[in-house]
Amino acid sequence: MDLLQVMQRFPTQEACVRHLEYIRWRNKAYCLHCGSISVARKNENQDKGEVGRTGRYNCHDCHASFKVTCGTVFHGTKIPLQKWFLAIALIVNAKKSISSHQLSRDLDLNQKTAWYIMTRIRSEMAKKGGALLQGIIEADETYIGGKPRKPNKREDFEPSKRGRGTDKTAVIGAVERGGKVVAQVAENLTGRSILKFIRSVVNLKDSKLITDEFHVYNAVGREMKHAVINHADQFVNGDTHTNTIEGFWSLLKRAWYGQAPPLSDGIYSSICSRRLL
Repeated sequence: MDLLQVMQRFPTQEACVRHLEYIRWRNKAYCLHCGSISVARKNENQDKGEVGRTGRYNCHDCHASFKVTCGTVFHGTKIPLQKWFLAIALIVNAKKSISSHQLSRDLDLNQKTAWYIMTRIRSEMAKKGGALLQGIIEADETYIGGKPRKPNKREDFEPSKRGRGTDKTAVIGAVERGGKVVAQVAENLTGRSILKFIRSVVNLKDSKLITDEFHVYNAVGREMKHAVINHADQFVNGDTHTNTIEGFWSLLKRAWYGQAPPLSDGIYSSICSRRLL
């Protein structure tokens, strides 16, 4: 959904609340504390114009007060929900990521507030869940990090190692062709750790894994269908290639070099949680 569609569908706080109520309750509200259906919405006229009180309910059994945002990424926020929805659209649609400074300018927010929103959204996007990847799966690893500062004297310059000999942070990823991609910071690039990652994100029974010739993937090949493309000879052999995951790494590195967020498991969420088109 683009920004224009967000503005048209959710022009007010009330419209945003109604949308969340439909998604969570299908318009059959219940108490989020005790589960009772004996609830009533508070006076709309009394709450009109108050971001923190719009859409609040009272429970007649446990006498608690709650909103549909309770326990969600929007819990306790005083920022209009429309700005949250716009922030989600901006983050998801930003192919090369977006900085908190840019988000603050786009949404007329303080930079620290924009950073807080981005952190909450990315944290939710990074949570594991949903169906496992299946079908034709490409897996690969890459290395993320800054380039060393050049010394003052030419004779002191030592070129940094590239590829698997580098000191940069290793990242492992798997992509379902035509579907989603999952990536995370790798503990280490051993056969055991890679097998653990593949087991956690891929449906082994109904999938075929395609990798390069890196020997650590041999452990995975003993548990599922496995095809190897030897990049020393060729990059494509019919349907056997890793071009999809390589394209994802290109986007990931562009986001990293452009925004330089902290390197952690959640850094890639704004890209990893989006379908590759």
